[in-house]
Amino acid sequence: MSLPHPDFELYDNVGRTTQQITAHRDNRPTADDLHRWAAHDAREFSTSLPDEEAGQSITDWTRQLYRVRTAAELNTVAQAVLGDGRSGLGELHTFLETAAEWCEHNQEPGIAARYRQHAEELSALGDRLAYLSEDHLASIYRRTNRSASAQPPRAVPAAPVAPPAPARRSAR
Repeated sequence: MSLPHPDFELYDNVGRTTQQITAHRDNRPTADDLHRWAAHDAREFSTSLPDEEAGQSITDWTRQLYRVRTAAELNTVAQAVLGDGRSGLGELHTFLETAAEWCEHNQEPGIAARYRQHAEELSALGDRLAYLSEDHLASIYRRTNRSASAQPPRAVPAAPVAPPAPARRSAR
């Protein structure tokens, strides 16, 4: 029995991997076949997509890490990628939720549930990464405060004390 897609012809094993031949014998496509078929079927739509790769902005932020000199600068870059709101992680979460909505709208509730599950897992990962960032900053600033407290304290001029306000009498 031949698979219904025209890209996979019976007995055409030239250039096929063992995985592809086995998958054909079992009457199931490989993941590579599925992706190739989808790319073929979506080629008109693909021409309207941006030219840059989706992960390119993350790559740009990763390059910024080579310029980082302090924990505060690392935190700034990390928050741009991992923080709440319009961060890379937040946008990926939005993407997964939107994919789930699309699947629900197109009567694929099982796939929608899996997208939502991954979105929830991504949120949990985001929370753990936020705690990591906070722990990192806390350890850096605690260390800075400890070394500052080891130095003799500087005399701080006292602020002038305001005169006490006169006591108010009751109107009775």
